[in-house]
Amino acid sequence: MSELNLIWAEDLNGWIGKDNTIPWHVSADMKHFKTKTTGHPIIMGRRTFASLGNKPLPKRENIVLTSRNIDAEGVEVVHSLAALKEYLKANPNEYFVIGGATIYQQLLPMATKLTRTVINKQIVGDTKMPTIDYDRWHLVNHNNYEKDDQLICRFEEWELNV
Repeated sequence: MSELNLIWAEDLNGWIGKDNTIPWHVSADMKHFKTKTTGHPIIMGRRTFASLGNKPLPKRENIVLTSRNIDAEGVEVVHSLAALKEYLKANPNEYFVIGGATIYQQLLPMATKLTRTVINKQIVGDTKMPTIDYDRWHLVNHNNYEKDDQLICRFEEWELNV
């Protein structure tokens, strides 16, 4: 049985991106993302893959969910949600969904875990995280990252209520 863990960072207003980029640089969040996802397969959409320079992230199986053809070495391309479900069934593992918003929206109903970083900033973005009904989830872990007595971000881990 595969587990889907959505992992993302958002600002205080729920923005996750601007112009197909992450609109902040918080090294603690990047380190957190790398620690959580290294060694695990990751799932992303075509535009998220493009934002990575059309190159797979190292030390992870990279799966791109898209209806288009992608010619990139080291990437598994899955062309539909149905095909992804079959892939997940045939390859049990803990998968991390890394974006973008459309992929989060499509895979949220299948998710069993959420790994959210809240960046302690208000930015101007053009992409928000889809709405999540947190009444269906319970917070299992959280901690703040501070630098020079300033709150930089908060790391949260949520699990689906069973």
